[in-house]
Amino acid sequence: MSKFIWRKINVWFWKEATRWTAVAVSQWTPKTNIDFQEKSESIQDESSIWVIVDNIDAHTVKRWAEWVIEWNVWVEAVWLPFLALFGSVSSAETSWTGAYEHDFTLANTNQHQSLTIWVSDDVKDSQFALAMIESMTISAEVWGFATYSINFKAQAGETASHSVSYTTDYSLLAKNWTFKVADNLAWLTWADAKCIQSFEITITKNLMDQQCLWNVWINDFINQQFSIEWSFSALYENSTDYEENTLDWIKQAIRFSLVDTWKTIWVSDNPTLEVDLASANFTEWTKDQTNDTVVSQTLTFKGLYSKTDASAITAKLINETTSY
Repeated sequence: MSKFIWRKINVWFWKEATRWTAVAVSQWTPKTNIDFQEKSESIQDESSIWVIVDNIDAHTVKRWAEWVIEWNVWVEAVWLPFLALFGSVSSAETSWTGAYEHDFTLANTNQHQSLTIWVSDDVKDSQFALAMIESMTISAEVWGFATYSINFKAQAGETASHSVSYTTDYSLLAKNWTFKVADNLAWLTWADAKCIQSFEITITKNLMDQQCLWNVWINDFINQQFSIEWSFSALYENSTDYEENTLDWIKQAIRFSLVDTWKTIWVSDNPTLEVDLASANFTEWTKDQTNDTVVSQTLTFKGLYSKTDASAITAKLINETTSY
């Protein structure tokens, strides 16, 4: 019997041209962690037939798969999870030939882009169609990588045959992030970068399972309300702005920019991943007040829809890929 360690599992996904129709993966991307389980639900027949046993039969009524996968932020690969998360992307060449900007906007629909997840290990190859994002968390901490993790739901797996190959890509680090706060979205470009130690953004799509009477497989995973929650930590310095903004329920625009200024794309563009929150209110502010450490603070906030900007959240990616 073949034995292997988790490090030898290959996993990635690709966008489906037709919903629920599996497609081949065009490239593979290194993972940092993975947890997936194929699941089923059954019902028991509790009818009585003159015996004292409580059940006389059982039937499978539902089959699906659930995933949690973590990656570093790879510049050329991160577009695909962002497309599935937001549902819409437009691409155009920047002012310099050879660099392309991809703008992700939230599709105001309940059927965002579906994916096929492929898995290859020493035992078998499998494919999982109709994979949809339940939630995504983007995070970074000083001295580490920029990372993201995704919770998926997908159809039950089917046997497949894969040819695994990894293309050249590079990951971005936490040191490439900058954090800005401004009174509105238009002012973020000129806002000063804030010094923070870590942050975490969680976007939840609240999937609903749609199942038809004639099948134990899920017919569709439908995204419902779109929820955005952020938090970050910083040292508590001589400013009480964060505390006062939280207590007064002040709304502000927020930008996280991940820019690798050490690498140039062709003439002068840099690999960039930028996330803008048009409006957010600070919901909680706490500080660490132990005797022997420097006082730090943690803030959480909730993303809102801005009627002025007709937006809640957008993202921008600059890399060398032409379009998606």
